Amino acid sequence: MPSRQRLTSPALVAGLLLWNATPALAQSLHSERGGLQSSPLAHRPSRTAATLDPLRSLALSDHATVSSFTARRVFEQLVRQAGGTGLTADPLFRQLWDTQNPAPGQPDLPGGPHCSDDGNTVNGAPYVCRTLEGAEASPSTAALDRYVLVGLFNRFDLAPVDGAHCGEYRMSFARFVPAPQVRARNRFILEGVLPNPSPALGLEGCRPVAQAWATLSTLEDPTERRALLDALFFEGLAPGIPPVIHIHHYGDNPAGVGQVRVNMFMQQGIGAPNPWMLREFKLKRRCDSTGCSLRFLPTTVKSTPRGDFFNLQNPGPLAVAFRDYFVTQVEGLAVDDFNRFNYVVPDVYNAAQSSSMPSMGSVDDFLAEFDKTAAPNAFTDALQAELQRIGSPLTPRQLVARAQALSCGGCHDLSRGTDLGGAPGVFPLDFMRFVQTQDILSPQPTPGPGSHYPLSASLTTAFLPFRQQLLGAFLDTPALDARVVTPERGHEVQAGQPFQGTVTLENTGTLAWRDSTGLRAVSLDQTGDLRWAPGEAIHLGQQKTFVFTHTAPTTPGRTTYRWRLQRDDQAFGPELSFTVDVP
Repeated sequence: MPSRQRLTSPALVAGLLLWNATPALAQSLHSERGGLQSSPLAHRPSRTAATLDPLRSLALSDHATVSSFTARRVFEQLVRQAGGTGLTADPLFRQLWDTQNPAPGQPDLPGGPHCSDDGNTVNGAPYVCRTLEGAEASPSTAALDRYVLVGLFNRFDLAPVDGAHCGEYRMSFARFVPAPQVRARNRFILEGVLPNPSPALGLEGCRPVAQAWATLSTLEDPTERRALLDALFFEGLAPGIPPVIHIHHYGDNPAGVGQVRVNMFMQQGIGAPNPWMLREFKLKRRCDSTGCSLRFLPTTVKSTPRGDFFNLQNPGPLAVAFRDYFVTQVEGLAVDDFNRFNYVVPDVYNAAQSSSMPSMGSVDDFLAEFDKTAAPNAFTDALQAELQRIGSPLTPRQLVARAQALSCGGCHDLSRGTDLGGAPGVFPLDFMRFVQTQDILSPQPTPGPGSHYPLSASLTTAFLPFRQQLLGAFLDTPALDARVVTPERGHEVQAGQPFQGTVTLENTGTLAWRDSTGLRAVSLDQTGDLRWAPGEAIHLGQQKTFVFTHTAPTTPGRTTYRWRLQRDDQAFGPELSFTVDVP
């Protein structure tokens, strides 16, 4: 058995130090989890959730709605916002697919990245060329107008608890190929992250966005529903709230959040299929002395470490460092809830692509790689020790199965029927040919009043009900609310002497507690208010301990000091108290 090696590369050390120093950025690397799933909202019952229609407020795939939004309109908006690039919609769309051609690619699209760059690697991981999809970059194909919108998706659940942004809102486009779709399928999905219009308020600043999505459940008029979606995606809901479709919402922002992902499955000949492949891109605008450019740049596939890192026979420094790191993520992966188990993958470990077809030569099958070294071994022993420490009945193999389920390929098909252990059980996947949203209308053959693009059973039975509950719980939660954490009890102090005391509160509302927003704990007995430190922010589910110093009364007896939280003269939450006994 190869000996376990420790991380020694200075570059890798620097990368991990950067990740440790910027936890918010590390959390933003999640593609599907890492937002409100781990917040108190995940456990709160909700009356509003019962009034939400998930097919109107969370996953819209009815033809009457989605057919009114075209891929051309999306790309025209992006190039218009970029300004000064000389681009039109077609060249920008073609450049996305030209990344799949070896350099130099299409002659009229110079300066862009290609699959052959850096020896066919991204982030040091393999990145093979896909020239069948690269053919979409040809100026003779008129490819843009062949793609139709098959789904709009509300991922408010991906908003972080501090309200750094308001979640992701996605547009899934499919290359239209008449049934039966034997060949030439292709997909791309725009996953825009909407900034918080009032970040000082924390998660509460996102309420107008969440309320707009909830309104779609009860908005019966099709014209009004399309107008509201048009405001969300193209125009902006209100002054100060930008539209989802904006050049800065797909990775070109300080946190690097938002992305465009592609699902490629174009084949050539019955006997020579290409593996179904998922990849990720950031849209970046760059300017220099010669002008400005707008390009899709390949990046890593998030929450998807290279599969062979799970193979103990891989002695490379990065693989060894990943396995050491993976042991630290056991507790998050062991959460006994299908929608909430999770882990953070620092980008230094992420792969450049993800496939659901390991039989085609992919190493994306984490379990197959993990099983190449018989257990027990050093890796399984370390995982088992962590499981025992937290009292989890899971096995090391089930932990790896959960990590695979969170990968891009695993979420789409690779984890079908995999045992995840505990309450999640078998991964509840039920797909229509590797996709969560079908790209052929039902019923066929022509669009009608009831026509829709069918959703997978895993969406309708597992993912959407959880997101529905989260959205409802947020809307039911007041902006201002609190819970006392430390119970009242007597503390013996000496007469006339200074003493120090503490009271601890939990923020159970959606508004961030900040001194700058006029929030304080007002003394009810004129002994001194309690305030937040400058720059301090306490968000939903977080606790604040106030430390104060008073002088004890000079006469024996019991004295209770009392405060009440207040913002702009509005009192909220329970009364705070601290009781002392002078002997």
